[in-house]
Amino acid sequence: MTGEVSFDEKVRLEHFRSGIDAVREVGILALKTIITLNSGAFVVLLTFIGNAAAQSKFMVPLDKLQCSMYAFLCGIALSFIAIAYTYFVSQSLSPYPLPEKRTDGWFVPIVILITGLAVAAFLVGVITVIHNVMVVENVVVME
Repeated sequence: MTGEVSFDEKVRLEHFRSGIDAVREVGILALKTIITLNSGAFVVLLTFIGNAAAQSKFMVPLDKLQCSMYAFLCGIALSFIAIAYTYFVSQSLSPYPLPEKRTDGWFVPIVILITGLAVAAFLVGVITVIHNVMVVENVVVME
């Protein structure tokens, strides 16, 4: 044999590549969504802080707003950590037959865990704000 790859091996490699492409697309969509949710929520809170004192009958204690903002920032940071981890692991992967490493089975669970923590950070931020919104009775709305 002169290094030529059999038809079955070519089919297996193409199947492997298409599986990686599908997982990559779903993962990219999930991370983009999480980054958009967390950064959008962060911007909404900044807008709320800027307008709340003068134009709103609703109030959220400052410490709760800070907790929510930290949760959203943590979600953004975790998303970027998942992206960086995925990049570094993808550089070490190969579709060609290699001896199996002890760390091969841990890639997907680690990325799912980090992404799940980013979603949890978003939920913590949202729940913190929702549970601490108060209506202030005697507010003069400035126009």
